[in-house]
Amino acid sequence: MAAMIGPFFYINGGFLSHRIQLAQGEKRGDKLDNPYSHEKLYDDHYSDGDYIRIPRGRVVWDIEENRAIIYIDTCIEKVTGAVEAAAALFDLTDYAVAHDEHYVCPDCIGNIWEE
Repeated sequence: MAAMIGPFFYINGGFLSHRIQLAQGEKRGDKLDNPYSHEKLYDDHYSDGDYIRIPRGRVVWDIEENRAIIYIDTCIEKVTGAVEAAAALFDLTDYAVAHDEHYVCPDCIGNIWEE
């Protein structure tokens, strides 16, 4: 398999994701991204509640660095092996881990300015 990109949630110790190949990605600046939204991913699997409450992240491809970036909520990152599991799910061998205000659950929002 080849590296994939897309949004993901971390729910009950596992990942729910929408993955696509890099060739299917949309170019946004110097990155390739999957246009599929967290909202759509959530609505495809759940009929109530709000996706914003669930820890989440997104894998994008940095064209200039030729590697993936895993944007991830800090509460997922703190789970032993979770980053590695996300990397395996998206078939990534070379990646960086980053944080972004779009990927912060309500439990972590108080820590957003501490990084």
